Amino acid sequence: MPMTVEPGRIRAAGEIRRPRVRHDRPRIALMLVLVVAAMPVRLPIPVPIVGSASILDVVLLAMLGSLLLDLPWRPLDWGYRPLGALLSVAPVISAISLVWSQDRAATLNSTIAYVEALVAYLFVIRELEGVTPQRVITYIQRYALLVTIPGVLLLLGVPGFAPQEPGLSETSGDYISYFTRLSHPVLGRSNSLATVLVMLVPPLLYWGHTRKNLPATMVGTLTLFALVATQSRGVALAAAIAGLGYLVLMRRPAGRPRRRVLGKVVVATIGLAAGAAAMYELNAPTREFAGARLSTENVTLRAELYRQASEAVMARPLLGYGEDAASSTNGALAVDVHNSYVQQMVNFGLPLGILAGLAIAAIPVVFLMRRAVNPLAGAAGFAVLTEIIAFSFESSYEGAVLRVIFYLSLGLLAGLLRAVESETSLHPTSRPPPGGVPV
Repeated sequence: MPMTVEPGRIRAAGEIRRPRVRHDRPRIALMLVLVVAAMPVRLPIPVPIVGSASILDVVLLAMLGSLLLDLPWRPLDWGYRPLGALLSVAPVISAISLVWSQDRAATLNSTIAYVEALVAYLFVIRELEGVTPQRVITYIQRYALLVTIPGVLLLLGVPGFAPQEPGLSETSGDYISYFTRLSHPVLGRSNSLATVLVMLVPPLLYWGHTRKNLPATMVGTLTLFALVATQSRGVALAAAIAGLGYLVLMRRPAGRPRRRVLGKVVVATIGLAAGAAAMYELNAPTREFAGARLSTENVTLRAELYRQASEAVMARPLLGYGEDAASSTNGALAVDVHNSYVQQMVNFGLPLGILAGLAIAAIPVVFLMRRAVNPLAGAAGFAVLTEIIAFSFESSYEGAVLRVIFYLSLGLLAGLLRAVESETSLHPTSRPPPGGVPV
């Protein structure tokens, strides 16, 4: 009996059958990564070189295996290629600096953190492929709540949410500072939490405003209140600088309608003032130690750190000390510089340090350049620009976990923009419904 072959079933010899990707499948692994990134509790497991591991390290190791197993069927998706290239510069230089590092163990530890950060970015980009914009914004909403709630529970004194900084005495000023401002029990004090939240607020509020999406507006507003409660001066200054620069340098794309936002800005300003006043009145430690935030002592300390950093750079101007190695070879820099761009020059010397710093500083450009084709890119770009400017005043980028979360957040924002652009290309003449695209 003759054999019949169904059309489309004949494949060339040696051809790899590409598995069908279900875009509507549950993103359980993505939610797992977001949950552990919001509360990356350290595990009491001794690990060679790095000393210990967090639950986030373990999950990202599993996600790395997932990405590697996926390679035979599809190559790594770097999102926007310029963004992927910029995010790879510092990790590559960090790995190269192992050759001359003054502390190879510290440099290797930091390089591993860079690898984890790239894994987080690549994994988020892969998981958001083909997902609707509304579904992506839902993941961002969930992550914003997940990372804020532990800080609130810390202020309320809930057992299990006390500061988990190793070696921290409960009578020390550092411990008390956790309770004077909204902080995170695992990620760190207020500045650390602020650098995480500032990446989430603009896209949430923009989405809620333009799509008339109440959940996004509510979560964005709550996250903004939490950001104000951190009382982070560095992030506040960065947001002000980014806002002024945005207004002066960024023109409204041609054909983009003006939206009535003045009323919402006024309401938000009043709400933020009320939130700050409530934090002051309801939280006794805030009232007791608020005066310390107005002291000029911190300015003096920063100036001294810059002086020490300049001396360290001049001592090794060509190659530096290696990633994260200066503190072990230079007692004056036992504490980081609190400026990510100066820190790159300390780590890698002037040529490579400037290159690494420029790569970090250029990240917002990738988002802002897409404003003409995707207005949402303006909000995302403003969020990233604020973060990049904040790196000039804070040391969040040097934190291993915070660096991973920074890359993860960039993956969420890039995934959101790509989802909107995909939606627009499929329906170029249609406008999204007021509530957004259904999940």
